[in-house]
Amino acid sequence: MFKLISELLLNGKLYLFINLFFFSNVIVENSIWRRDFKNILAIISFFILFLFNGLRWETGTDWDSYKDLFDSIEFDWSFLLSVYSFDIGYVFLNAFVRFFSNNYTLFLLIDSFIALYLLLRLLIKYSHNPNLSIFVFYNAFFVAQFMGSNRRMIALVLCLFAFTSLKKDSIKRFGFYTGIAFLFHRSSLITLFVKFLPTRRFSLLAVVILLFFGLVLGVPQLPAYLFGVMGKFLVEIFYNPIFEKLAFYSENSATPENFDPVMMTFFSFFKRSIFLVFYFLVIKYRKGKLDSKTDFFFNIYILGFFIYTALNGSTIFQILSAYFTFVEVVLIGRMWFYASKKLRIFFLPYLFVYGIIQLLTALRAYPELYMPYRSIFSIF
Repeated sequence: MFKLISELLLNGKLYLFINLFFFSNVIVENSIWRRDFKNILAIISFFILFLFNGLRWETGTDWDSYKDLFDSIEFDWSFLLSVYSFDIGYVFLNAFVRFFSNNYTLFLLIDSFIALYLLLRLLIKYSHNPNLSIFVFYNAFFVAQFMGSNRRMIALVLCLFAFTSLKKDSIKRFGFYTGIAFLFHRSSLITLFVKFLPTRRFSLLAVVILLFFGLVLGVPQLPAYLFGVMGKFLVEIFYNPIFEKLAFYSENSATPENFDPVMMTFFSFFKRSIFLVFYFLVIKYRKGKLDSKTDFFFNIYILGFFIYTALNGSTIFQILSAYFTFVEVVLIGRMWFYASKKLRIFFLPYLFVYGIIQLLTALRAYPELYMPYRSIFSIF
């Protein structure tokens, strides 16, 4: 970890600068109450992330495979419909951009704009503290999952839109958003479990029991083993890309060699538990009286927390939990709004430390793919 800190200070100053800028926006946001000024700061942050993600070059995970797809696109239906490793929506987005230009940076800018613009709209509408939401998003999701996962980042944001639609009892809108998300990443199907969640907020006892049960399952890695057995069985009966990937990812964890999956799960459990303590302190301060949308987002987050813990043993399967834990970028802003001034001041130092640790965790997996940050201008 100390080696990574040194490397971050040496080659990752840009990541650190953005982190500090976003945190300063959180402080400014807490010093003013004008909604329009908060939104201006959020829009500035959006442009920073838009350019940071869109102008990168050979930076982030899965760079080669994504760029190879863009370069190899053929304007032929048989080719477009037969691309095995990528989802059809993402393939067609590549084909659409390639029809006008063979500039991969242009594609990255368009791809980044779609995901980040939709997220910005959602945060401005549903998070009472959009800059706090952006700070958490940058450290917990942007670096680790948006930089290099061009198709999943769109799916994640669309699923978040689907969650807001479901609370309005708009099944058609929920189906529309999840359907498009599925076209960009088949794993987004897991979000259908949200339909079975209760709208009444989970109690403290229910959360403790659920997360304890998740640890009981996750530490011995039982679900990961069972998924592997089930994937092998289904692939022999029904040859399908989903079943084949289920079997493959169960046997081939994407966790880097320097990661202990059990220790990583306990560490992540601890980090999220501190956020949970904050949430329950807010609930206690408000005497349990929160709005129904915040309660529903809270339940979705707990479900994601449980899935992450229970599916320990395979980073790929733990990534599935991100479809639910991603709701935290909205939840934290709403909970912060309900918190007392004293609780906010008390929690701010932890938030700063959390941001640094989360950024280090995101970069630790594959530091050579992220540092130093390289842009399109670096190749000239």
